[in-house]
Amino acid sequence: MIKRQDSASSVTPPAAPCLPSAASKEAEHNGKDKYQRHGSILESTQRWMARNGKFIIICTSALVLSVFLIPPLKVILQPSKTKTIATTTTPQRISAITAVKQQTSSLEIPPCPTSPWKPNENLQGKCPGDLKPYKDATTISQCASTCCNNDDCISWQYRQDVGCIQGKDIRLGMEKDGPAAWCSDHPPHRWQGQFLKPHGEKQHLDAKDVRTSACDEQTWNRNEEIGQCFGLGDVKGHAGGSAEECMAACCGDEKCGAWQWNKELGCFYGKGMHSCQGSGDPIKFDPFVGRRKQLESRRYSDKRGKPWQMTMA
Repeated sequence: MIKRQDSASSVTPPAAPCLPSAASKEAEHNGKDKYQRHGSILESTQRWMARNGKFIIICTSALVLSVFLIPPLKVILQPSKTKTIATTTTPQRISAITAVKQQTSSLEIPPCPTSPWKPNENLQGKCPGDLKPYKDATTISQCASTCCNNDDCISWQYRQDVGCIQGKDIRLGMEKDGPAAWCSDHPPHRWQGQFLKPHGEKQHLDAKDVRTSACDEQTWNRNEEIGQCFGLGDVKGHAGGSAEECMAACCGDEKCGAWQWNKELGCFYGKGMHSCQGSGDPIKFDPFVGRRKQLESRRYSDKRGKPWQMTMA
């Protein structure tokens, strides 16, 4: 017997609302993450650093190494600056160094067997009037030989324009023991300096006016004495920075009557100075060649009693 199906059960149920499939949900979720991911600067930066970590480490290391290694390399590769006759490359200083090397390398100074020359030094600086001309010697070799054979001659110098000059024992550089006669251990330099009291052409002027004018940077004449002068004593280390500092230090001392300053040698000032290589003489800045006999009676020491030795180029 055939059963009739219930009409109610045979009715097709109404269609359910359209629900998203699993694939569409995943796509929608990924889309939201995508916008959230790219919308976060911090998260984007972190992922970029994760992808480029090695590159960042290499660049950072190179930067750090460059900061710490470049300065030492510059010091290593930079030519050494020896503290010798000259430390700058001005034309005058180059000329002085060249002249010394040419004079000393082109000849051998005759030895003095009876009274050997003091080793490791050259009397290349000015000796203010203590050595006298010896006209019978016209070359460096003759000047050295005649001094060696003369018991009264201890020191000698030679320069082309001056010729041979000879004399008694002298102090050199920073030496304090020995005679009053003194020679500079430096070749002649260009200086800046001035008298603070009537001198030379200003001898007739009022002393107060001369000092006032010399101590004012508006009226001073720093190039009044460009040749080396003597008698100013030891270097004044506290005022060696410039000619202005040296002048001010001298002007601040009531007893100071003259000053000179040189970039390499510093500031010197005192009651007065003498034997200036001034405008009356042709100023020469070439070094001398010279020697002196070594004496057993001398200690060749500085003011502290320590042995002093000239620095050779």
